[in-house]
Amino acid sequence: MDVLPDDREHSLASALIDSRARWRDFALLAADMVFETDGAGCFTFVGPDEVLGWRAEALLGRPAAQLLAGGGCGLFRTRQAMRGARIWLNRADGTPSCLDFTVVPHEEGLRGAGRDVTTEERMAEVSARALRRATTLGRLLRLGQRQGDAAAALGAILRALPAALPAMGAALLVPEGAGWRVAVEGTASVPLGRLPSPGDVPAAASRLLLVGAESGACLLAWRDEAQPDFDAEDRDLLEALAMPVAGLHAEALRQQELAQAAHGDALTGLLNRRGFTMALAGRVRPAAGALLFIDLDGLKPLNDVLGHEAGDAALRGMAERLRAASWPGDVAARLGGDEFCLWLEGVESEAAALDRARPIGHPGPLPGWPEAGEGALRASLGIALPAAGEDLGSLMMRADAAMYAVKRAKAGGRR
Repeated sequence: MDVLPDDREHSLASALIDSRARWRDFALLAADMVFETDGAGCFTFVGPDEVLGWRAEALLGRPAAQLLAGGGCGLFRTRQAMRGARIWLNRADGTPSCLDFTVVPHEEGLRGAGRDVTTEERMAEVSARALRRATTLGRLLRLGQRQGDAAAALGAILRALPAALPAMGAALLVPEGAGWRVAVEGTASVPLGRLPSPGDVPAAASRLLLVGAESGACLLAWRDEAQPDFDAEDRDLLEALAMPVAGLHAEALRQQELAQAAHGDALTGLLNRRGFTMALAGRVRPAAGALLFIDLDGLKPLNDVLGHEAGDAALRGMAERLRAASWPGDVAARLGGDEFCLWLEGVESEAAALDRARPIGHPGPLPGWPEAGEGALRASLGIALPAAGEDLGSLMMRADAAMYAVKRAKAGGRR
């Protein structure tokens, strides 16, 4: 059967309309936004009927650049074909969305299609932030691991943290009453006046970031007025660092306690023999000072009559006398039993040393033990000044011998 010319034209027109509709559907299925612009950069076509919350017809005739989040109009002004151009556009509700565009020049304007990749971009941003945090955290912790002990590691981390954030300074704080005590600080002085009370630690206060750990210690970072406010990424880093830093602080305290136990006397709080020897390393030389060797008199009878609590009180009382007699640079120690030593820094004569030592050995009451008698707390003292080339061991032997000479003289009633 022959087809009339009018019917043939109608069939061709219908096929063309169907083809255009089909390709339009395909385009809208493959993209979240398709558009055309004119030479002025205004929309002449937008699809689908709603784009980013905007009605398509409301966008027609408007400059495409008005949709850009953050300004700029590079994409909508280009005269070159582009693929994979990711641009942030404003939705109708004001929130931004990221679209991945492919555009080609069309007459005097552009024709393009975009796919919404906001979720992908957000996930990539989260991943990048996590990677930056992990990288920075790893670098700081490795820096700490290269140090000799926990205290050195803690100091190294706090000195490096401001450059990593960046910030003006960083410190570790511990609550103390209604305020804070600086446990460890980096290179800058801590702005204690800007801090809240320990019971009111904020999530963030513009240029002040304070993150607490379960131990009660808080990691602090601060910025000056020329720097931007802290953001969520800064806080994430500080929160990730707070626990290992608090752990280092606890370990540093433990190591300090062990060192005190190794070099200190638990009963009196003075140095022990080992600590005294270490403290005076390199300091024993002529005219550098004088050494007092002190023996607490009457300790055994005190223990026998009033018990060891009274004897311990006498040892602590003598330690307090040594502290009271000490000047800056002096070093006091309990060597063991009833023996003490006191290094008098800068004392150059026996007469000067004796003048400093007189209150230490003078008989007096034992605090808290009136039944011990008025002269229960007393001591015998020996003095020695360093000779050329003499070491501490030899100096202590001479001071000890001088002390025993005094004790024998007392026993013989000659002193």
